[in-house]
Amino acid sequence: MMSQPIQTFESLTSETMPAGGNDVVKTVMTFQDRQMLELRARYARAEMLSNLLGDAIVWIGRQYRRLVSTIKADFKLRNAESQLHRMSDRELADIGLARAEIPFAVREKVEGIAPALDSVTHTVPASNENLRRVA
Repeated sequence: MMSQPIQTFESLTSETMPAGGNDVVKTVMTFQDRQMLELRARYARAEMLSNLLGDAIVWIGRQYRRLVSTIKADFKLRNAESQLHRMSDRELADIGLARAEIPFAVREKVEGIAPALDSVTHTVPASNENLRRVA
């Protein structure tokens, strides 16, 4: 493979094809035109990089807030679980919970899962009743 010789900046030309012919027309750009073109390209690159950097900072900020809110929610869940674990079995039975159901009951409330209503009486059965429903 044969390599092309390195051309100097002053000897570069742009080639354009006229609308109606097959001849290649070489137009010579002045040094000031090339400087202006390079300056516009630099500004365009700088604008693109600044937009990307700004978007990246916003994205990182959103991820940080999401992480912090997740950690706070987890601390609240653990606090609720620990409060229920400190209760006696009698107190848990009064609110309709068994000790083994504490993690599920706390997470069920936070995740917004609605309790299943009895189709006949339209009441919510106690969560410590292990009833099998026939489908």
